[in-house]
Amino acid sequence: MPTNASEQALWIALDAMPVAVSWATLADMKIVFMNRTFTEMFGYVVSDFPDIPAWTLKYPHPDERERTWGRWREYFDHPDNNEFLIRPIEVSVTCKDGTIKTVIHSGIILPQSGWALAIFIDITQRKRNELLLRQAEERARQSEALYRLLLEHSQEMVVLLDLNGNLQEVSPSAQKLIGWTPEEYLSLSLRHLIHRDDLVSIREAVHAIKRGMIAACYRGRIRHKDGGYRWVEALFQVYEDAVTKRPAGYTVTIHDITEQKRQEELLASMNRKLSEDATHDELTGLPNRRLFHDALDKETLFQLRTLSSTSLMMLDLDHFKQYNDTYGHLAGDEVLKQASAAIAGTLQREGDLAARFGGEEFVALLPSTTCAGAEKIANSILEAVRALNIPHEKNTAGIVTISIGVACWPAGSRLDAIELLKQADSALYRAKESGRDSYQTVQCHP
Repeated sequence: MPTNASEQALWIALDAMPVAVSWATLADMKIVFMNRTFTEMFGYVVSDFPDIPAWTLKYPHPDERERTWGRWREYFDHPDNNEFLIRPIEVSVTCKDGTIKTVIHSGIILPQSGWALAIFIDITQRKRNELLLRQAEERARQSEALYRLLLEHSQEMVVLLDLNGNLQEVSPSAQKLIGWTPEEYLSLSLRHLIHRDDLVSIREAVHAIKRGMIAACYRGRIRHKDGGYRWVEALFQVYEDAVTKRPAGYTVTIHDITEQKRQEELLASMNRKLSEDATHDELTGLPNRRLFHDALDKETLFQLRTLSSTSLMMLDLDHFKQYNDTYGHLAGDEVLKQASAAIAGTLQREGDLAARFGGEEFVALLPSTTCAGAEKIANSILEAVRALNIPHEKNTAGIVTISIGVACWPAGSRLDAIELLKQADSALYRAKESGRDSYQTVQCHP
């Protein structure tokens, strides 16, 4: 079940989606959620499967099962902290009632939030239509009249091209899909019809067919008569001359995927939001402790390769408990927001990282920074927090201030992250003991 408002909102959105979605934990590969469309499509519920491998047994074809699980296993065999996409693959799935459906399966693994999402799009009917079309094409080699009848009654847009890629014929359904009549469509050039960012993709599909591939797929935008674009998926296939049996041209079966594309982009946006929520502090917007430790681990490896010095700050708002007791926790939250913005705004370099460590405590990681450089930054942060001029009657200065401990790890020695944190914390303690609203520095000696 969802543990916070962000997950609750995501589960509600996933449940309402017109594509089937399942959600599993990475730690034990347990499936914990299936949306309404998933259950309607396959008949299964969460309790039917103890884990992800158990679900793969519903793929009736062993080669498809191995191919699909192999894609997921690429991550589980070598897990890391990066997003891992499961690219679309066509598979058959045995439903709970024993029927078999053909689906496009894809997914995404989000290591930082500990989740894996699988997506299934039912193309059973489309596959039947494609099979019917291929059968009809075979019959059409013997009967031109029957072939034309197929074109006129196809619900999907069908286009015929010669071997040079020139438009020869288009089905009447073109008008329903993109607004142009077949006559208007045939008069237009490829450059006019296809979005300029997708021209390379469709040319690659055509060239693949010319190089001898039986079929190729194009996914992109095609211009509508109203001036806008529709997302489509187009399947290119070679057809033969009825007499010579040599390739005579191509058929292109086109169907609208605009709504599917919108849903995919919405899901991707929510996945990014979920990943960000897992690595950033909700109140201040700063990276959280988890992301800070990841950055520190990476800096440990980088510092070993470059032999550069590294500095670390521990920062703590002075008498913050008394501030909350005097002004209330809502006012305290506002102070945390303003102070975090002041700290982050002082760090100018791209590699510097400010994070909320917990409560009123912050950390700042300063790669390739000497003690002298870190002390300049510490002075700037002290001034930036004072400049907020937030009243604090329980603090000696009368306003909100901050204390800073600076620890510097010298170049030429292996960085010990735990020791660096320990020394920065010790320096922070000395800064508070010496009167607060100041910084203390320690030079580490490995």
